[in-house]
Amino acid sequence: MRVKVLLELTGSEVELVHFSMLDDALKSANYDLVAVSHGVALDIVKQLIDLFPKEYFLLLAPKAQAGEPLINFSDINALLPNSVVIYPFFANKEISTLLDNLLEIGSDHILQLPTVLLVDHVPERLTNIARSLKGAHIETYTATSQYQASALIHKHTFDLLISDFSFADGTGLDIFAKLKLVQSNCRCLLYTSKPEQVLMIEAIRQGVEDVLIKPVDDNTLLKSVHKLWQTELLKRHNSELVERLQETVDALIEKDSLLRVIYKHTPDAIMLFQRGGEIIEANDACSKLFSMPLNKFAGCSIFDFLDSSSGTSIKDSVLTLNKNRQFSCDLRLPKEDGTFVPLVGSFNEIDHHGEIALAVIFKNVSHLKEKEDSLLEAKDILEEQVRARTAQLEHAKNVAEAANHSKSEFLANMSHELRTPMHSILSFSRFGLEKITDNDLSKEKLHKYLSRIEQSGERLLSLLNNLLDLSKLDVGKFPFNPQKHNLNNIIKTSIDDVSGTALERNIKVHFHSADASVIAECDEEQINQVLRNLLGNALKFSHVDSDVEITLSADAEQAHIAVIDRGIGIPEDELEVIFAKFVQSTKTNNGAGGTGLGLAICREFIALHQGDICASNNQYGGATIKVTLPLLIDLPHHLTSEKLAHGNY
Repeated sequence: MRVKVLLELTGSEVELVHFSMLDDALKSANYDLVAVSHGVALDIVKQLIDLFPKEYFLLLAPKAQAGEPLINFSDINALLPNSVVIYPFFANKEISTLLDNLLEIGSDHILQLPTVLLVDHVPERLTNIARSLKGAHIETYTATSQYQASALIHKHTFDLLISDFSFADGTGLDIFAKLKLVQSNCRCLLYTSKPEQVLMIEAIRQGVEDVLIKPVDDNTLLKSVHKLWQTELLKRHNSELVERLQETVDALIEKDSLLRVIYKHTPDAIMLFQRGGEIIEANDACSKLFSMPLNKFAGCSIFDFLDSSSGTSIKDSVLTLNKNRQFSCDLRLPKEDGTFVPLVGSFNEIDHHGEIALAVIFKNVSHLKEKEDSLLEAKDILEEQVRARTAQLEHAKNVAEAANHSKSEFLANMSHELRTPMHSILSFSRFGLEKITDNDLSKEKLHKYLSRIEQSGERLLSLLNNLLDLSKLDVGKFPFNPQKHNLNNIIKTSIDDVSGTALERNIKVHFHSADASVIAECDEEQINQVLRNLLGNALKFSHVDSDVEITLSADAEQAHIAVIDRGIGIPEDELEVIFAKFVQSTKTNNGAGGTGLGLAICREFIALHQGDICASNNQYGGATIKVTLPLLIDLPHHLTSEKLAHGNY
């Protein structure tokens, strides 16, 4: 019994059962600890061992002088050799510690136990009772007189007074009265050797819970303390429940008032109606939505306000309510002019005074319908824009593929163009070395070899210069130094530069200028290179023994240069693309050589001068390249001549 009380003080739920009353239901229960007392039959212990792990068992040993019980306990201990054993001579504190360890009740275990004031004028009895209480983990303060007890009352808070009845300076009732003045919730347990001394009616009136007869044994004391304290905890718990219940009721009243205010004044129309449609209640917003006073809704049906299709949707949904007991549907509210107000109804099944009803919140979604129409219109516009953008991307893709194809052709042409002069240089170098080795130092042959090497080197240098120029133009690092120059002089210089080629092909170059002096702001070297490229192309693709013309004219703002040949011409669909990088005309890229960079460089140079270049076919069957240059270049103010000269434009 002492073990049971100590377990209950730890907050455990304890069931005391005689072994003869064990049944299947009890055996299948979920226990954390099984305490087996001496005298239990061995076959019952064996059944329990089959049901519970051995570490769940606690053995209660008999007194040492017992005969047959001691033999029976030895047999039980043999079945459970590693179990914890509690002997009768163990103190409460020792037993409580063992129980704590078995149940794994650590220091962090929160158990509400009373704080006790123990008063007794007999020191030995005071010490024994205090030891028993502290052994049960109950915080205990002791006093031997009313005076000492009064001093402790003003220093500590006590839940329970345990006191002898008689003292030299008063009684336990006097101490309890003083304690109640300071700590009104304190409870009292008295013990006495003369029950007739205690005026029971007075003791009960003052709140004494129990009176024990001395001598007081540990079990009786702990059982009384446990019973008294559980009653006090229950009282406190009930008090807390009542307080929380009152707070809950107050909160519900406040919440109900708030909900009524929200229900009445919310801008959304809310209506309660029976399953058949009869309206129970409606808020102010319903009056505004349906244009009807609130006192007129009684006796009406919700289906009276909506069109027939909306009513059918509601009835069908009510008949097939899902497990959430709610649904939503689109509704239409007819207007006097024949149009409809679009609504969305959110329905919930509710309990209205014990009967099933429904609550609905109406949302006017007219503005949403307008936005939906706007979105559909925007969707059509967006789709059209997507189609247009897709077409642009498709065109860009085609252009990119064409550029990639042109680049591949360029690489093939460039490989050929670089290999041909390099092969010539290597071949004639080997010929010269062989002649030197053979002591054949004919000046004529050496001159021929060195001339060929020089020509091939110049051709190779020209190719590399074009590539270098194009690279500088791509990154915006090409030097640009515009100054005022006479275009007549630049054109004549360019004609002189290509005169050797013209003489080889017996082509005459004619220059016609409307003015002897056309002054333009330009980079002389770049314009000279443009004209050399244009004249070189004209000579390359013109027929032998033909003519090439170059004309110059000017107005107030621009100069116009045209290079006219009588060659093979350019396909009409290629008049623009021939100015792209790595692109050659289909009429000129077969067998004529070249990399497709000349006209691309020309266009970049002319763009630097803020001019324009274009191609067309002329009446002679050849091609005409027209260049337009501004006489004055409109450069940004922050670009200085020094920056332009260093290629920072």
